[in-house]
Amino acid sequence: MKIMFAVPCYWPSQDGVTQITKYLAEGLAARGHEVLAYTSTGNGGLQILPEKETHKGVAIERTRVDVRWPLRLKGRDENSTRKKYYDRICSFAPDVLIVVCAQTWTLDWVLPYLEHIKCVKVFYSHGYSRLGQSHLIVDKLKHRNILGAYEEWLVKRYYERLYHAVGQFDLAVYLSELNNSYLYAQEKGLANGKVLENAIEDAFVAEDMRHTEDFFRRSHIQYLYVANYNENKNQDMLLKAFCEAQIENATLQFAGFEENDYLTMLREHVSMWLPPHSTKKVIFNVRLSREEIYQLYKESDVFVCTSRSENCPIVHCEAAATGMAVISTDVGDVRLKDGILLIEDMKQLKEAMERLYADRGELYERGARLRAYMLGRKCRVQDKVDWLESELEKLCHSPH
Repeated sequence: MKIMFAVPCYWPSQDGVTQITKYLAEGLAARGHEVLAYTSTGNGGLQILPEKETHKGVAIERTRVDVRWPLRLKGRDENSTRKKYYDRICSFAPDVLIVVCAQTWTLDWVLPYLEHIKCVKVFYSHGYSRLGQSHLIVDKLKHRNILGAYEEWLVKRYYERLYHAVGQFDLAVYLSELNNSYLYAQEKGLANGKVLENAIEDAFVAEDMRHTEDFFRRSHIQYLYVANYNENKNQDMLLKAFCEAQIENATLQFAGFEENDYLTMLREHVSMWLPPHSTKKVIFNVRLSREEIYQLYKESDVFVCTSRSENCPIVHCEAAATGMAVISTDVGDVRLKDGILLIEDMKQLKEAMERLYADRGELYERGARLRAYMLGRKCRVQDKVDWLESELEKLCHSPH
């Protein structure tokens, strides 16, 4: 099959959308399919990336789109436009077009052309981050924020119409039955959806990654948060809780993709909140290789997530598979994973960090439960590639 992924971000980015698309694209390419990832350099520091290259069997082509959704989806040059996107679909002539994510150019730019695209069409949702926020229109107007109110009105109108677009795809893939995009589809009566949960790389279930009971008996403890640095990921709350927690001989490791203003703020807060002679240490990592990320998981005791909103975060699955304990806000589908310690605010977070520091038995017990939970499911990359390949072949051999 010739398969084209239209995805807003791809390698070398390290966010969840990238990681999931990457293992599916590479898995399909390894099985002999011709795979193109048509993607964007994004708004960050990736503008220097080449327009075309190949990585692990996947051909990558990058457009350059300035995204401030829903107000602006604008190409940065003459080769980065809605029409050029459609022309590339036509010239590649895929057997399957997989459009990844709503609320961005990958879906929004292709909508006017959907009925003209005759191949199998798949919509791969990672959730709708701004669904159900129509109340913000009134809030913005109360504060005389006319532009903000207009933006929220555009969001409201988008979701009032989105199901018509999703219904035109032969298959819509969702990450979980708890995902808001799946629930939206059910509410709107769409019948083209199926669930494909996130996979984890084999490295995370390997024996040398497994956290044993002896591992947790050491005096030092390390907390880890793997997420891009931004307000939604809310690293500032974790940083403050760590600095105030009654724990010693501890390290907090952050791993994000790139330097930005939010990271600058975090560094300033460390100097304000952490005493100079403290036995606690904070390390901010940027642009780590995947192998370096593996090493952080291997060395850390507790994975902590303080995100304000998620859909089906993959990092929780990765941490769970290693047998790490996990502390997390109640986002996405994380509450389904047996063993996660859920928190609501900084006070609860601080107490949870202190609790696991003091009780290494609970630390091991929660990690063991999480690992058992993950191993009891078909959670490996091969399982997910098997499923997607099978679904695509069935669609290619049936009328659509």
